[in-house]
Amino acid sequence: MTNSKVFLLAFIALLAFTASLVYAAPSLRQWTGTAPSMPLKVVVSNGELIVTDLSNDQYKYYSPQYNWPIPSDLDILEARVYSDGQNIYVRYKFQTLKSKYSPYVMLVMDFTPDNDMDGFDNWLPDWSDTNLPWKWDAIIGVNLGKKDSQPFVFYRSWNPQFVGSLAVDQDNAVIEAMVPLSALPDFPRNGKIRMVIVVFANDYGGIWDPGKKKNYDPEIGIVINEETFYACNVYDIAGQAPTNMEVYGNWKDGVQEVAVYYTVSTSNGVFTSVADYGRKVSYERSLAKMKLIYPPLPGQLRNWAGTPPLTSPGSTVVSNEAIITDPSNDQYKYYRPDWNWPITSDLDVLETRLYSDGQYLYIRVKLSTLKNKYSPYIMIPIDYTPDNPSDGFDNWLPGFSDTNLPWKWDVIIGINFGKSETQPFVFNHAWDPTFTGQLAVNQTQGVIEAKIPLSSLPGFPTNGKIKYTVIIFANSFGGVWDPGQNNAVDPSTGKTISEDDYASDVYDIAGQAPTSAEVYGGWGNGSQTVKTAFTAQLTNGLFVGITSA
Repeated sequence: MTNSKVFLLAFIALLAFTASLVYAAPSLRQWTGTAPSMPLKVVVSNGELIVTDLSNDQYKYYSPQYNWPIPSDLDILEARVYSDGQNIYVRYKFQTLKSKYSPYVMLVMDFTPDNDMDGFDNWLPDWSDTNLPWKWDAIIGVNLGKKDSQPFVFYRSWNPQFVGSLAVDQDNAVIEAMVPLSALPDFPRNGKIRMVIVVFANDYGGIWDPGKKKNYDPEIGIVINEETFYACNVYDIAGQAPTNMEVYGNWKDGVQEVAVYYTVSTSNGVFTSVADYGRKVSYERSLAKMKLIYPPLPGQLRNWAGTPPLTSPGSTVVSNEAIITDPSNDQYKYYRPDWNWPITSDLDVLETRLYSDGQYLYIRVKLSTLKNKYSPYIMIPIDYTPDNPSDGFDNWLPGFSDTNLPWKWDVIIGINFGKSETQPFVFNHAWDPTFTGQLAVNQTQGVIEAKIPLSSLPGFPTNGKIKYTVIIFANSFGGVWDPGQNNAVDPSTGKTISEDDYASDVYDIAGQAPTSAEVYGGWGNGSQTVKTAFTAQLTNGLFVGITSA
């Protein structure tokens, strides 16, 4: 081989290596802003608008026939926008980016946020079936199915102009774009800009319509359509969780309006501060109440086969079901007579069951009655390392429960129909819940069931032990009812109680009788600590044993 050929091959190899480096970690600028430590926050740091979003809060609709879209590619975790006075830069971080053609991201901008009606239009382009309560002036779009080398701008027009540059880092699930401000003639260099970042799925450069495509909902197990289930095409919204609390439902009964927005102040073309972050709805939207779109769920999510223990309280594992029994009528009875709330027999737990098949965790809670499915707020704190009680997230339970544990929890599974009628939720090392999985209710039998993917419980052991307890609170508009702060009456004495009488908000604890032996009294002389807990053993993802912790 001649020296020239050797040199040529070496040069080609060097080019390929350099190209691979650029592809592996492209960046159109050095991003230096400090992101908030918690999701659902908006800040300006080093001139960068940074919006954080919860993981796994996007819609999951997809077509099994085409295996498209890839929903995790549409789950935005962080969005950044920066202007240096000459160009505007964006950076989108997703949960995954298995296909760079998956997302269609729109950065929607209003250059006069103090006037909702002076922009171009409320509806978003490309047959998005999605609108806003305010009119936009410009939209920066990123969709590699439309063009894989440039972003595009809708500037007071339905026709996009391709301009600027793109960079993709699939390994880190990041897409960046740069657009010259010359493509945005009225960009306010000294003023305010209202924005929202919306993620759709790409469909050959356009927008994938899950309702028209008769997509499958893997969390509920049904095929959706536009007429009955979901008309809007949004998959995720940066800074809003879960997305289905914003856009949901069919054309007749649902909402296709994105209410979330963030407004930044500018000086010399650079972002200086967050002027506003919130929700705005149109008058029409204010009249549309969110309603359960899905058909009634079945009375149970699996066939429960285990025989419960004969004693109560008691615990056992039968047919790989971890079963805890609790005596009837041992709950607190405090209630507000003039409101007839809460219905305390709805808060009297009789039996709880946990079952894992290695993919899902199933939960069954049987109550004395369930006259109103909105009565109970069920919390199941779990510690993945029960041999070390201090290595979890926190001792206190969320939702201003006024209740703690003698050990730290890693996750808490919550069930509260006042918070969500279709899904349970998980506090995973955080005070903010993630909605995931499926609910079923049988009010006649006083039974609530939940099904949660183990992917939403990172750290749940396949082989090992968990410590857990099941605690029943009363629901108060999706939160925890506080009997001491709500002038509740003790029916056994007729006394109106206060937090001096009872500080904790617990009504019942599975496997403990009576509950008043655990949590009782005021802040000065009582106890707000739930000591009852159980340790369950798992082998190959199945429960095989349970003991009192």
